[in-house]
Amino acid sequence: MKKETNFLTRKKTTVFFALVALAGGIFFLNKNITGKIILEETLSFNLIPLIGLLLILCSIILGVYSLKKR
Repeated sequence: MKKETNFLTRKKTTVFFALVALAGGIFFLNKNITGKIILEETLSFNLIPLIGLLLILCSIILGVYSLKKR
């Protein structure tokens, strides 16, 4: 009988999620893309770049996890 593995523990899945998180982080950091489309009111503190940095951090963590996993 073949042992089933969890979908989220496969190396290909974690690499895919890392790449998606990196692309999303770059998208949210680029002000020309998001600009005033997402946030039309002016605030002194903009949350959109923080979301981008968080996504890039998640991408780095997933990438390191994928490389360390055998």
